[in-house]
Amino acid sequence: MKNEKTLFTIFFLCLLSNTYAQSLRKDISLNANWETIADEKNIAAYNGFQSSGYKISNWKKVNVPHNWDQYEGYQRKLHGNKHGYAWYRKTFKSNEAKSGKRFFLYFEGVGSYATIWLNGKQIGYHAGGRTTFTLDVTATIKLNNEDNLLAVRADHPANIQDLPWVDGGCSTERGFSEGSQPMGIFRPVHLVITNDVRIEPFGVHIWNDNQISEKSAVLNFVTTLKNYSANSRSLTVLNQLLDAKGNTEKSLSKKINLPAGKTLDVTQQTDEILNPKLWSLENPYLYTLKTSIIENGKVVDVLKTPYGIRWISWPIGDQANQKVFLLNGKPVFINGIAEYEHLIGQSHAFTNEQIHSRVMQIKSTGFNAFRDAHQPHNLLYSDYWDKEGILCWTQMAAHIWYDTPEFRKNFKSLLTDWVKERRNSPAVVLWGLENESTLPEDFAKECTELIRRLDPTASSQRKVTTCNGGKGTDWDVPQNWTGTYGGNPLTYGEDLKRQVLVGEYGAWRTIDLHEADANGKGYTENKMTDLMETKVRLAETVKDQTAGHFFLALQFA
Repeated sequence: MKNEKTLFTIFFLCLLSNTYAQSLRKDISLNANWETIADEKNIAAYNGFQSSGYKISNWKKVNVPHNWDQYEGYQRKLHGNKHGYAWYRKTFKSNEAKSGKRFFLYFEGVGSYATIWLNGKQIGYHAGGRTTFTLDVTATIKLNNEDNLLAVRADHPANIQDLPWVDGGCSTERGFSEGSQPMGIFRPVHLVITNDVRIEPFGVHIWNDNQISEKSAVLNFVTTLKNYSANSRSLTVLNQLLDAKGNTEKSLSKKINLPAGKTLDVTQQTDEILNPKLWSLENPYLYTLKTSIIENGKVVDVLKTPYGIRWISWPIGDQANQKVFLLNGKPVFINGIAEYEHLIGQSHAFTNEQIHSRVMQIKSTGFNAFRDAHQPHNLLYSDYWDKEGILCWTQMAAHIWYDTPEFRKNFKSLLTDWVKERRNSPAVVLWGLENESTLPEDFAKECTELIRRLDPTASSQRKVTTCNGGKGTDWDVPQNWTGTYGGNPLTYGEDLKRQVLVGEYGAWRTIDLHEADANGKGYTENKMTDLMETKVRLAETVKDQTAGHFFLALQFA
């Protein structure tokens, strides 16, 4: 039986040698040449908006990512952020043949509510913003190089109460605006063309069992497929684990039958991988899992997923007597930084080049870990953390809670997207449920259990956290703002040993203020710098006795 399985796999490997060269998926950027207008009361007339002959002389011509909120929230006022409705439209063409194909619009981020039309027909709606969504437009798209009119309305009204990602200026607690908000198509847009049987978005899940070592590891694969056609399909799922040079280390195949219109999770597990190359900060080694869907000897879909094999251990819970954070059994002192996706004039709507620049600045400064502040960042960040060997503490939300069924439902739905988008990343070492959490303990427990179901390494390796308040998760990580909100910064070394991990250390400052007032008071740049230098120096003296800390710089403008 074993020989038959080996011959079967070799047969398919030979069969695929030519077909892999073909482009089975097409991913076409729709970022360029949009027209947009925004208003507070949504007075734009849709009848005119959807017409190709509509006068748009007063609309701005932009490329996306784009954000209408130009950092209006920087003064932390109640309702200081920009509210209203942003309309976008563009035309595009496709000459792809429709037979056996499916066509999807993939949005990486539209805030806060997105309503989508294609060729005058409403095709989708998404309540969220900072997670992705995909719409099947096969029935609506025009081919043969005909014009397609794509229209998007991005709503960001005041007093949103059913989403975790809203500006704090609308919340009951003054001052939690924390900068700008996304209002518009603030992340990339794609047209994705596949066959009518395909791997679903983020439909490849990989994880290594907890019991691994430098000598052996076992990997688990789950592949989520959907049959969009009207006929049942007999398929083979082939998963090949490739090393960095492209050589096949493991190959698993499984035959399935997928009924028309159905979705199926296909599970597989490798035998022992001997002497695996481990992902580390010094050598962020990435394997590639090549997942192929085969029908009648022909590849109908293929997807490549990077993955790093590693294991982690935190000095809490069962390892409470352990002093330090361990990566692959070796101590790592976490010297982290937290970043908001803010930039005056273009917050959240970053280009690929801007994200690259920010990542390289973080790395060149010497930080080895990153914390989302305080919502899910652009997924391109995650790619860099994996490639550059930088640990990641991703976060779901910050300090927002509305006790309504709609809020709970959307929170869990968006949380599911957030985990699926990031769970393959070897860089992710913590799941942050909410910063300065206002979530009731029972709901936090419910969300923690959901994360554990979505990620089998949650809690056993990656801890589920709140930060500076909150119950119901694995760990409420403290913050340490001694020297700003009272306390003695000169005891920071001892504080860090006791607190194990500090989620934030920082200080208030006023940009370009260097001289204190006559009483020696004022949030000066100099005081902030002295305080941070003190904490970094004291942390270095105890780095072999604690897990680490994350720097967060805040300011009064």
